[in-house]
Amino acid sequence: MQALQYPFNLSPTGSIAVATTYPEVVKNQLIDVLMTNFLERAMRPNYGSDLRSALFDPTDILERSDAARLVAQRVDAGTPRVILVSLKFVLDELQETSVFVDVKYRVGAFDQATQLRFPVSAFLNQESEL
Repeated sequence: MQALQYPFNLSPTGSIAVATTYPEVVKNQLIDVLMTNFLERAMRPNYGSDLRSALFDPTDILERSDAARLVAQRVDAGTPRVILVSLKFVLDELQETSVFVDVKYRVGAFDQATQLRFPVSAFLNQESEL
């Protein structure tokens, strides 16, 4: 199985980087659905987790838990290969304005859970670079 590496990049040889193992492909699909907002895909308008609209006020604990539940439902719908164990939004202890999404998932029913953590604040702020 091969798929394009996500995020898109070039390999050291100058060719397009590809994911060659099934766990890499599933991880790339999970990142893709988390980073995609609704209406970004012309042929799949309901694809994506829509983090920007789900997480309106990242400092409110109730807002984060509601957003996590909503995003988890959207991840389940968008990535059937991912077996979601947990998904939550966490504030950074050093910077309260930084929000991370912590995702624990499995690739197969009997595989060990893998954790993925990346910053969400970059998606919420139009001026920040990712």
